Parts: sequence; structure tokens; C-alpha cells
Amino acid sequence: MVNGFFLGNELIALAAVDSGVKSAYAYPGTPSSEILLAFSKFAPERYAQWSLNEKIALELAAGEAISGSSTLCCMKMVGLNVAADPLFSVAYTGVDGAMVLVSADDPGPYSSQTEQDSRMYAVSAKMPVLDPCNPQDAYRLTMLGYQISEKYRLPVMVRPVMRVCHSRQNFEAGDVSKEPIHGQFSKNTPRWAATPKFRRILHEKLNKNLDLLAAEMAPKIPEKRYDMAVVASGYAYAMAKDVINEMNLPFDMIKVDMPFPLDKQFVIEAEMVYDRIVVLEETFPVIEHNFTIKTVGRLTGLVPSEGELTVDIIADILFKTAGMTRKTDKAEITTSETPVQLKPRLCAGCGHRPAFYAMKLAAPSGIFPGDIGCYTLGVNLDAVDTCICMGASVTFAEAMKRSNPDRPVICTIGDSTFFHTGVAGLTNAVVNSAPIVVAILDNETTAMTGFQPVPHKTGKLTIEQACQGAGVRHIAKVDPYNLKKGVEALKQALAYAHTDNSPAVVIFTKECVTKTRYKNKKIAEITDACTDCTICYEKFECPAIYRDKAKRMAKIDETACVGCMVCIQVCPQKAIGVKK
Repeated sequence: MVNGFFLGNELIALAAVDSGVKSAYAYPGTPSSEILLAFSKFAPERYAQWSLNEKIALELAAGEAISGSSTLCCMKMVGLNVAADPLFSVAYTGVDGAMVLVSADDPGPYSSQTEQDSRMYAVSAKMPVLDPCNPQDAYRLTMLGYQISEKYRLPVMVRPVMRVCHSRQNFEAGDVSKEPIHGQFSKNTPRWAATPKFRRILHEKLNKNLDLLAAEMAPKIPEKRYDMAVVASGYAYAMAKDVINEMNLPFDMIKVDMPFPLDKQFVIEAEMVYDRIVVLEETFPVIEHNFTIKTVGRLTGLVPSEGELTVDIIADILFKTAGMTRKTDKAEITTSETPVQLKPRLCAGCGHRPAFYAMKLAAPSGIFPGDIGCYTLGVNLDAVDTCICMGASVTFAEAMKRSNPDRPVICTIGDSTFFHTGVAGLTNAVVNSAPIVVAILDNETTAMTGFQPVPHKTGKLTIEQACQGAGVRHIAKVDPYNLKKGVEALKQALAYAHTDNSPAVVIFTKECVTKTRYKNKKIAEITDACTDCTICYEKFECPAIYRDKAKRMAKIDETACVGCMVCIQVCPQKAIGVKK
């Protein structure tokens, strides 16, 4: 028996274990990262893998599920973009065992490029999707997902949002855990290797299964108390339920566990019973599209089309629909003690900071395409000009150099992101003779999402070998704390790229400072030679240095300084040294 105070992500993992999952695959990304770690904690004897990217993770999970095993695949919603290709095909072929795909969404967004809704992929791919409203519900619906997958031989998506993933609830599970479900592959060419002719047959079978499933999972219409109802799914349901109960609003509540496929008969009956229906869901109108003119929501402009739904927003929506006036508390008064909202910055001593600074020194007029990771914060140093998606820095560098032939182009990409989707872009740049410099920021971990392992720390492959395999002939490796060598390496790489008309790579390697900040710590010290030129705390943006307004000079915050001593190299007045 398992009991405790668990994250939603942990309960998703526990449900997978209890459902007999044999293998779990994932690529880290907030808010989904804790699922695979929890799976390994609950079932250390079972197989868990951090895959190189989400496409690979989904294909591995599907490959085992096609062989009759039970599998789990986890990612965040933008990772689902990477996995979209196999997603659509696996929905058609189905599985012989069971497979649940967890795609965690980030309404807000708080740590993502977009507010996209994974359920839209489920609708387009024709994959059943379940929408939990809290951590306990995440456990229940993940268990249900495996039951549906086993019964209908379909992959099933579970779509928790950030608030569900990272909320905690007390939970006690009975003795329900299954033994891992193993299987053996059975040849079935018309299904597993279907040509277009057989794909049409698979599609027809899928549609029939979805109709049967929709009827089986039809939401229950409660005994009518009011003329208005809220139809909601996921975390929006949990908030709406609290608002209605606490504020005594005249709405019946209908919970939708499975937004797709949604039973048509349920929609017809709901519209016959109620005069007005409010649909609440995160973040696109997946459920709402099934209803007609009696319904209000995003399609009518009542529900905002961007941003996370909150209790206040939902309360305003329901009060407005009910024709009632909502009394609100006075706005919070800001005082001198109100905490200042600071922008996110790279950690003190982060090796990425001097790498970015070296880029600015080596190419003052350069263009700097960036990528996804903590190093996106290089934008604060004016050393990240674009940020699109995983791996796009390399491909954008090639394209932008083609459009800006007279300007140097240096792109940045992290070590994990390089293996995720950067290698293919680098190969393309080599094949197409792109005179760019690729700066690989190697902090030897996947730092932003919880220090998941990276391929080159296994001892089986190095970043240099991957670059050589892609055809790169100029590769330099430097310690970013040595600013002079970093600038020299970048200038040499730029010269080579221009002369040879091909990409050059500079690898800046420094272990993530959050792992080393208390090892052999030294403290920097600023002397009276400081002229307050602002370079150390503004242009270099070290968070351990600030301006002493009284003395009109820079000052070291000794509690934040980690002793990287790069500031000594940055200071033009030689006013910084090692504290004795």
C-alpha cells in the first residue's frame, strides 16, 4: 500500500506502475519532468529511459506497445510537436498491449514558448484524451487510460496542466498494482506496415472504436436544479466547482473526463435540459466546438482566448452569465515593503554568461540565434536574438547568414538540446556550406528541468564525435571562465567559417554552477579603483554584483558570489581581485 502527500506527476507515475507498465520513456520538460523520476522511484526494477527527444520516446513506447507490452510516454506539450509524426500513425495502427501518452500543458505560459493545447493534437490524430482536474483525478484517469487502451487496443493521451502536475494531495492506494505486462511481437503486415490502402481500413476501424468509446465514456447529466450548467474539464472544473459552491451560484456542474471523443448524444441531451451552458476548459475550445448557440465560452468571447484561467476569471464569467453583480475586495496596496519583481537571470558563476560575453566581444556586429534552455536568458546580455523551438538556433543561423552575408552569425545551443534536435541542423549546415559558428554551451546536464542525464556523460559518445560525424572539421573546446581564450576561439572559428565556407563549432564546457558553487569557494573583492562603469553588474549582469548607491561603486554580494572570478577579467579598471 502506498500513501502520502503526492504531486500530480507522482500519482500519474504511480498509476502507470499500478497498471502494469513495463517500460517508461520521456524527454524532460516542465511541467512533466517529475513523472519518469517518480516511476523509477516507485518501480526501480522496471525500465525507465530519458530519450534523446520526444519523437524517439514515443516511437520506443509505441514499439513495445505494438509488441504487446504496457508502456508510458511522457513529455510537455511543445515536445508533442516533435513527436507529432509518429503520433498520427500510431493512432491508426493502435497497439497490442497498452500505451498512455502523457502530454503536460502549460497555460499561462509559465515555462514554455506557447499555450498550445495537447487535446487539439488528440482531436486531429483521433486519439482519446483524458483531462484530470487534480492529482487524485490524475491517478484515476491514468488508470482509466490503461483500461481503455487495453480494451480498445488504442493509445490514450492523458493531458494534465501545470496546476495538476505540480499540486499535491493526500493519497492512499490499495493493493492494486499489476505485474509488468510483457508481450511478444506478432506479425501483421496490413496493420503494422500498412500501405495507404490498408490505412484507410485502419482509419475506418478507428472511427468505429471512437464512437463506441464515446458512448461508454459519456458524461453524466445530474438531476436538474438550475436552468444553467457549467460543462468543464481538467483544472477548470476544479476551480469552477469551488466558485459555484462557495458563492452559491445557480449552475449545475457537469464534469467531462474525456474531451475527445465526446458523445454526440450527451451534447444533444445537455442542450435539451439547459437554457444556457458555460464551457470552461484549458486552453482551446475542444469541448465547446461540439455545442451550438445555447453555449457560451471562448468561441463567444466570454472566456479569454489567452492566459491561464484563474478563480477570479471564472467567478467573473459565471457572475456575468447569471446576470449577477460580484462584490470584490479592494485592490492590494503596494508599499515600500512590497517585493520587487526581478527579471530571471543566469545564476552567479554560470559558465554560459562569459560564453555570451565572449561572443559579444568577438563579433560586436554579430547576429546571435538562440535556443531553448536556461541559456535563453542570454537575451539579457543582448546575445540571444531569436528563440523559436528546440534546435532552431542552428537552422536559423544558416538561414540568417544567407540573408545577412556580411554579418557574422554565432548561434548558441545547449548540450542536451544539441543531441535533441541540433545534430540534424548542424548536418544540414555542413551539407549546404553555411559559414556559421555554432557555440555549444555544455554544462554537462539538463539543468533547466531537473538535472536529467545527457548522452555525452555516459562515456559512450562525445559532443566532438557527434560534430565530426556531422562533417564539421573545425572544433574547439574551451573553458568559458577563461574569457580571453573564449574570445580567441570564437574569432578563429569565425575566420575558418568565412575562409572554408562551412560551419565551425566552439564547445564551452563548464559543469552547471549549481552543482559546484560550494566547492573551493573564493570570493571576489572590489577595490576603490572602481569607477562605477556599470559593466560588471549591467553589461556582464552578474547577480552577485550590485551598485552601492552611497559609495557610487560596484559591490560584491558575498552570499551570492561563487568564486568564478570572471569579473576580474571583465573589469576594464582592474578594480576587482580575490579577497584574501
